[in-house]
Amino acid sequence: MKTVKAIHLGDDDTCAVLTDFAEEGDRITYHEGGAEKNITAQEHVPIWHKIAIKAMKAGGKVYKYGAVIGIALKDIAAGEYIHTHNVHSPGMGGQT
Repeated sequence: MKTVKAIHLGDDDTCAVLTDFAEEGDRITYHEGGAEKNITAQEHVPIWHKIAIKAMKAGGKVYKYGAVIGIALKDIAAGEYIHTHNVHSPGMGGQT
């Protein structure tokens, strides 16, 4: 198990961007509201990809850097990989 830092800019963000790859069980650290927070990776997440830092319900908006980047296609738990298998991107013809 290792610790991976993640980039998280907005306190309303539901995901963060990893600065290294993570494997299941790795500790992910990020800052929110001036405090360091941690989650556990639930699966492999490639470097520079997104990981959920808050649970999201299907149909909910996914926020990154203070902006809506997609809609959750299914319930997403904190620590899950955020990508095209579980998020529909507005840039791919969707609407927010």
